Formats: sequence, C-alpha cells, structure tokens
Amino acid sequence: MKKINILFLAIMLLGSAGCSSDFLETEPSDKISLDQASQSVDGLKTILEGMHNMMYLYTFGHFFGNGEASLNAQIDMLGDDMINTKPAFFMGVYRWEEHRDPYGSINYKAWDFYYTVIQHANAVLQGVQKLDVSEEDKALIAGEAQLFRAYCYAKLVQLFGKRYVKGEDNNSLGVILRLEPNYDPMARSSVAQCYDQINKDLSEGLAYLSKASTVRKKNWINYNTACGIASRIALAQSDWTKAETYADWAITKSASMGIALQQGQKLCDGFNDYGASEWMWGYHQAADQNIYFHGFNANYSYNFAGYNKSLRYAINRGLYDKMGQKDARRNWWVCLDQGDKIPEDAYSGYFEGGMTRPNWEITGQCIKFKSINNKTTVGDNVLMRLSEMYYNKAEAQARQGKFEEAIQTLHTVMITRDPEYDASNLSGDELIEEIFRNKRLDFYMEGLRFYDMKRLGIVPDRLHAANANYLKGKDLEQLISRNSGENAKSIAKTEDAKEWQFVIPYDEIKGNNLCEQNEL
Repeated sequence: MKKINILFLAIMLLGSAGCSSDFLETEPSDKISLDQASQSVDGLKTILEGMHNMMYLYTFGHFFGNGEASLNAQIDMLGDDMINTKPAFFMGVYRWEEHRDPYGSINYKAWDFYYTVIQHANAVLQGVQKLDVSEEDKALIAGEAQLFRAYCYAKLVQLFGKRYVKGEDNNSLGVILRLEPNYDPMARSSVAQCYDQINKDLSEGLAYLSKASTVRKKNWINYNTACGIASRIALAQSDWTKAETYADWAITKSASMGIALQQGQKLCDGFNDYGASEWMWGYHQAADQNIYFHGFNANYSYNFAGYNKSLRYAINRGLYDKMGQKDARRNWWVCLDQGDKIPEDAYSGYFEGGMTRPNWEITGQCIKFKSINNKTTVGDNVLMRLSEMYYNKAEAQARQGKFEEAIQTLHTVMITRDPEYDASNLSGDELIEEIFRNKRLDFYMEGLRFYDMKRLGIVPDRLHAANANYLKGKDLEQLISRNSGENAKSIAKTEDAKEWQFVIPYDEIKGNNLCEQNEL
C-alpha cells in the first residue's frame, strides 16, 4: 500500500522533519530505520526525543507553520472564537471546506502527523518488550510512548470520527487502530473501540510514569502532563468524575514541580518562553533553530514580517465584551473602539493601514503571540497550560452539580486574570457558560475550542457575533457576506451533521482498500 507517513527518524540533534515521499525510498546517512533504532535502549530514547522534536518541528509547509502549535491554531479557525470580516488566508479551513475534501490539506496534515507519531510510539513500545530494559527506563520510555499514542489517537478520533456520546454504543466509524509499526491494510475501528484503546494506553502509561523517579523538563511528558491529557480525554467522553480527578491531579503534581498560574501582565509575555510558570508542556526553540517562514511566528505572531500579513481574524466580541476592565487578557487584542493602540513593534503588514485607514480586524486583532524579535521567528511553543486544568476541573464539577466547588475552582484561576472577578452568584448552565467563556478567551488560537464544540454539539454561529455592533458600512457588509450564504454553506448546521467529521485523505483510501471513507 502507499505509505503516507514517514518511516525513518532523524536521530541526530536536528531532530525530525515532515513527511516526504523521498523518505520512503532511501535511508540517508544521518537517519536510521525505526527497526534499527529500536534495537537498543539508547535507540528507544532517541526515537522518543525525535517524537518530541516532531511536536514543534514537523513540517506542514509554507503558509501553515511547523508543529502541533500551528495545527492547533488552524483547528481553532473551525470554531466560533475567531471572526473573519476581510480577505485572508485559510478561508478553506474557516469555511469548513478543506477538511471535507479528500484532497484537502488540513485533513491530510492531521492524519499524516498524528499517525507518524503513533508509528514511532509503536516502535518504542515494541522495542521495550523485546529488550532488557531497567524498571526506571521502562517507566519513562513506555510511559511516554503510551501517552503519546493515547494523545494522538484521541486527536484523530475526535477529528475523523463522530463525537462520543456517553451511554450510547458509539459503534460508528472511528479511525484505524495501528498498534504495531507497520502499514498493512486495516479497516477503521469503531469510536467505542478507539476510546477503549485510548483509555488502556492512558491507564498503563500513567501507571508507568507514576513509577518514574525522574522529573524532566517541560519538553517531556511528565506525570502532571499525562494527567492533563487524561483530563481532556475524559471530557471528550463526558466522564465528569474522571475529568475532575485527573485535572486535580495535574494541578497538584504541577504545584510540586513549581508550575503556577501566571498573573496580570505576566500573561502578556508573547507566549514565546517555555520557562513561563504556567506552562505544563512546551518546547524550547534554540536560537540556531530559526526555521524562518516555516516557524509558528511567521504565521501567527504580530511582530514578524511573514505570512501573518493575511491573518485576519478578530476575537468574538461576545466573549471579549464581558471581560472586566482590569482583566489582563484584554491586552491580547487591539480593538479600535476601546481606544487600543497598535504596538510599536508590530509588523506594519499585520496592521495594514494603521489607525487611519485600517485594513485589519478592528474589532479585535490578536497580539497574543510574539516572536522574540522582528528579525527571527524563533519562539517557544506551548501545548498545555495549567489554567486549562482549572477550567476542566470547574466544568466537571459544575456538571456534577457541585456548583460551590466549581465557583471556587473558577475563582482560583480567574483572580489571576482579573483581580475584581466574581462569579459567586452563578449556578447551573449560567456557571458552565461562564467557565467556557473564560476558557475560550484564555486559549484563543491554542486549539481547544473545536473539540469542545464537537463533544458538546455546539453549532457555530459567527454571523451573529457581537463584532457586528462595532462595524458599519462596508465593514459590516463584509462581516455578513463572509459569514453567511455561499461562504457558510459547508459549515455544520446541526450537532450531528456530517460536516463535523474530517474526511479520510485520498492517499489513505487509495493505498488501504480496507479503509472506508466518511460520508461526503
């Protein structure tokens, strides 16, 4: 069959790159096969290191950015927090067209990326069983590999399968469960079967990592990060008890590692330093790793002159307008109606026309992400932050009717954002909505919203975003035209519409005659 994932791992310090058909035919001198690398404990550790490198260096191509952080930003464009009113890049993603095309880009990228990581995890797990590995090494190596596999399969089944519904059989098609490092033709497993395997990997991986005495840096999956992954996956299954427990464990274990919520202006650091106290999982990019226009910051920062010139998306003002005046997160967006100023170090193309003839999203253009300076795209990438665990815990508590506890949990995180915050008068659905409003603000362009919408059946409605209240004339006409009619015809209109499912890439269907396509 045609293999659309890379089979060889760069084991030198340069790490790994994205897929290319060239990798399938040759074995360069600085790369060895997975089979060769998995013949020693050091080789297994090198494979794991390469997998981590993939998480921030995996090449998706120009106009997209490298690594998981770039894919997360794109996935957020499917949600209802990013509002477009002007010609911009990524309209195929925003309008739900690209992921519904067997020849589309984002569905291919997601499929290829996550399965590449999975295949390397499979090689590691197979190697652990064959080799004489010390208990300490086994705890770290097998633990991380199983958490990686659980993480990637959770992403895949949520993108390509139907949403998991608690109490139902969930026998609709999920994804292909490859548990060995091969590419033999295989059929898709059901959504239920996928979650059974994901939960198995979580359980076994957590058990391994709980025995690991070594606490490593944030660019590894430590026990606190593993609990964070488990909390996300429990939410996807509406298992509120486990979601609360895992989030609480993640918070507690993070505290013992010195990880703490950032406060006030410390939240406005450009999201480019994995030494930030709130980061649980992230990757440091060394100064000599400048990948220029492939970098995250060439596409999503506000200060580097790159493809971000056509990144035209505003914050949903229905979220923004409810923030307190002292909420530090207000500084993540520039809103003309609020009297905000364009940062002095901003790329002029990102704020084309300046303040006088603005050709940018005046209702709230993002300045959350910043390259370390405007001469380089170097900057660290974040994949998980401690604040998410508080929102997960608060949601899980509220859905169990533990409203007072949920308010306390929400207050703990929110007082670091807004010193005057108070949600003590809320309960029930109002409280849950308030938890989500703040989670959505906090994780703008960090890749959480689409997954939350899909698991809860929240249908996008960008047309009625409060941004319209601040636009008039041509600007208002553009908001309406770009978010309705032909430009919105591909977006899901119901919670169970077929459009929620990414379609399987054509290359997989062509090479794997057992793989059934989603409804087109």
